Amino acid sequence: MKTNGVYIIAEVGPNHNGDLNLAFKMVEEIAKTGVDAIKFQMYNPLELYSADAIMAKYQKENVDSKSILEMSKSHQLQPEEHFLLFKKCKELGVDYICTAFDMESMLYLDEHCDMAYYKIASGEIYSLDILEYISAHKKPVIMSTGMADYDTIDKIINILNSKNKQDITILHCISNYPAKYEEVNLNNMLAIRDRFKCKVGFSDHTIGNECAIAAVALGAKIIEKHVTLDKTLPGPDHKASIDIPELYSLVDSIRHIETAMGTFERHFSDAQKEVANVARKSIVAKRDIMKGEIITKDDICFKRPGTGISPLDFMDVVGHMAVTNIQGNRVIKLDNIS
Repeated sequence: MKTNGVYIIAEVGPNHNGDLNLAFKMVEEIAKTGVDAIKFQMYNPLELYSADAIMAKYQKENVDSKSILEMSKSHQLQPEEHFLLFKKCKELGVDYICTAFDMESMLYLDEHCDMAYYKIASGEIYSLDILEYISAHKKPVIMSTGMADYDTIDKIINILNSKNKQDITILHCISNYPAKYEEVNLNNMLAIRDRFKCKVGFSDHTIGNECAIAAVALGAKIIEKHVTLDKTLPGPDHKASIDIPELYSLVDSIRHIETAMGTFERHFSDAQKEVANVARKSIVAKRDIMKGEIITKDDICFKRPGTGISPLDFMDVVGHMAVTNIQGNRVIKLDNIS
């Protein structure tokens, strides 16, 4: 598990369309971009959906399935196929993460796939059995909070910490696909950080990369973004995902931003110091000043370069005697005066 810098998760979700070959291809292409983790979803549709389960509007708009159960069955990989993906991720040096949507899947993942994190999806924060299972294990937790108010988040944290004090990162998340800019409310990520005294991140469902990059500048420790190989493929999430070129751009932008954020100390590079010497001004003699003369304010002016005495320190020159001849229009040095 990588721990330095922002942890970037590429969310495959159902974008493999139930095709293991497509899933392998996605892993291979995503791993090249420099992300830290590739995330999948695992569940048994019969364990997840009751006979009353319904499809979300965005799902109806993007799939031809007649029911949520039919859609889910067509976009599923088998547990043993997830194990193969786990091994592939390990081979390529990227973390495999998978959200379990039922206990059967949770137990399989824990037994067969050494995941770096438990990931709790926004829709799974009411899965009490899974939450209690996670609370009994010591593994870092990433929790998305779409649709969850503060009281709900507080209750979930208490459950997760009921058996062990967990290392929890809370992801600000808008459960809309795609999420609109006016509903993203990124500053709330900081409110979550301050209220719950925890690390925070952003699960980004917007079109494009701007919001994820802004979240990093605000202090996000984890960024999660849905990824597809082709936005025109059939399926519920492809249109709200970024493609591989956009993922490369996102990773580069995040790495640049986190480097640029620096520290809270003020310091200057050698390049900046060189520019300061060129662009700033020094105290300069207005006229030829002879050795032994007392320098007055009328004898000096302020001109570039900044290699001499700062104009802010003019009293170190005015009223002092010249100990050498000083040519007019030349920078006055400390060894020119007493």
